[in-house]
Amino acid sequence: MPIRKTSVHTVTRAGDRELDFVLSDKTKDRMGDVIDPKGWELGNFKKNPIALFNHNSSFPIGVWQKVRVDGNKLVARLKLAAEGTSERIDEIIRLVDQGVLRAVSVGFQPIDREPLADNSGVLFKEQELLEASLVTVPANPSALSVARSLQISDETIGLVFGELARTNAPITRGEKTGELAVSSFPNRKIGTMKTLNERIEDAQTGLVQLKDKLTEHLAAIGDAPDDAALTLTEELTAKIENGQRSLDSLKAAEKQLAAAVSADLPEVRAPALQPRQFAAARKVIPPGDHVIRALVAKVIGHANKQDPRAILVERYGEDGQIDPATKAVFDVVTRAATAPADTTTSGWASQLVQTSVADFMSLLIPASVYPGLSAKGLRLNFGRSGIISIPSRVATPTIAGSFVAQGAPIPVRQGAFTSTPLTPKKMAVISTFTREIAEHSIPAIEALIKNAIQEDTSVSLDTVLLDANAATTTRPAGIRNGVSVTTATAGGGFAALVGDLKALIGALITASNGNLRSPVWIMNPIQALSISVTQNNGGDFPFKQEINNGTFAGYSLIQSSTVAAGMVILVDAADFVSVEGDAPRFDMSDQATLHMEDTTPLQIATGAQGSGVLATPTRSLYQTDSMALRMIMDVNWALRRTGVVAWTQAVTW
Repeated sequence: MPIRKTSVHTVTRAGDRELDFVLSDKTKDRMGDVIDPKGWELGNFKKNPIALFNHNSSFPIGVWQKVRVDGNKLVARLKLAAEGTSERIDEIIRLVDQGVLRAVSVGFQPIDREPLADNSGVLFKEQELLEASLVTVPANPSALSVARSLQISDETIGLVFGELARTNAPITRGEKTGELAVSSFPNRKIGTMKTLNERIEDAQTGLVQLKDKLTEHLAAIGDAPDDAALTLTEELTAKIENGQRSLDSLKAAEKQLAAAVSADLPEVRAPALQPRQFAAARKVIPPGDHVIRALVAKVIGHANKQDPRAILVERYGEDGQIDPATKAVFDVVTRAATAPADTTTSGWASQLVQTSVADFMSLLIPASVYPGLSAKGLRLNFGRSGIISIPSRVATPTIAGSFVAQGAPIPVRQGAFTSTPLTPKKMAVISTFTREIAEHSIPAIEALIKNAIQEDTSVSLDTVLLDANAATTTRPAGIRNGVSVTTATAGGGFAALVGDLKALIGALITASNGNLRSPVWIMNPIQALSISVTQNNGGDFPFKQEINNGTFAGYSLIQSSTVAAGMVILVDAADFVSVEGDAPRFDMSDQATLHMEDTTPLQIATGAQGSGVLATPTRSLYQTDSMALRMIMDVNWALRRTGVVAWTQAVTW
């Protein structure tokens, strides 16, 4: 999510309806963070530099001009919309002209950051500017009087100064700062100072809200959080730590004051947290959250030198109790188990196994040919079936009708049918890691390994899909199996491109008897780029628009770097049948014994007892305090007809 920082900066008038602003500099902001001006990425923003009011995308007030980094400052010129555009904008313009509105706020997406040396905040080293808005400043009686003297509408006054100014409520200033002092408590008079008890109550309420927000956030991001989700996790954790220190400081001050006053004075105590209401339903906790909760407690406990169990109770407890499944998972990731894990015992390990990642294949779409090709063909599911048979007709013999003379016998012909059986085949991998890295890695090592498995499996899947090898008991046949290569056209340029285009389409039409239904091009992005920039004799780029729209010669186009450069494949996707399991499965274990071999793993022991052969090296996860993550994905495919694939290589364009 974009992160917004708001601050008041210098503004000078450059001309009629034009104001120069300092949008950002290297000064530490109110959240304790620093933005390096040299790290601003402005390219995308300059394409549409709309100026907004109060970050409201439906309230544009002008455009930003001359957006640039000048020394240690990000500066820009605000050109307001022409007067008469709308009544609301005219009122905003009058407030700007009178100097009432003079603050700016930027919204940006962090790219690179690191903690400040004093750990008081974050140093944003590189960031992309998303938007810049004119915003309000702390209200004061003078500014409000100017607004009313300009006959600004109540709606605009409420928008700029808040509802308090709109309703003509009394405004008082703080004793020291001179800024508006408005209480957030409806029963307290404006301008009064909060008592220590009230400050403790506010701090405790805010701390509970932050913890609830962190709990909801962790539940929402799942096991594979992206960079933005991890950033928000870190920010919420830091705020909770700061809030806890502030609360502890206030409580300590409360004790000191209580000891200094007379014993008959009533003691000021922070209210206790309310227990969960009777018969209130407990939250349903997703299985993956148990692991995240345990890791968060361990990391924070290690950083603050606190008991992780106390942190677990403080953050996730209800009525001082921890959810049994969370407690069990905490024990799993913090020490060796005292009983073997199985898939049936609730509260021990049943929450860790058979975790289905239903959208795994969708995550492969940007990098893999398989999902795009499978989506255009026939997709089936094994379900409870062990074999799926795809019937099809053999082209010969023919059972076509013939001309028959009067009274002559009519020929009797017999057709031929065949079937393509598909049995479950699987891709699988195991990766191991120690308990220590599971506890202390940020982001979580399990999520990183899952992402790596997804990325690498997409390459491995395409390698098998696009090769020319025959099917075995282990793997399906590559789509080029049994298909002769079409010789590429020599000479390069537009003539070679058109020659290869005609040759491939012609080969497919001839082999399929002209019965093409859903042809799809598969090629490396380099070839797609070459097609788009190839000119004809007239200097035109005839295929550029098609390539930009994801087609070529009217047929769909799939680009992937897993296709060898120079190779182009044309396949009728309507004849591509893919069969998958319900979903890829990710299993976790800390009890298994593995043969640590990445190419030809063997059974742990083979042969008769006493004279058998042991695989080496082996590793006991239980004995070495380690964990293993296993992925299993059922997948198979086939082509229903022959002659539906044509391909060439070493193209000259």
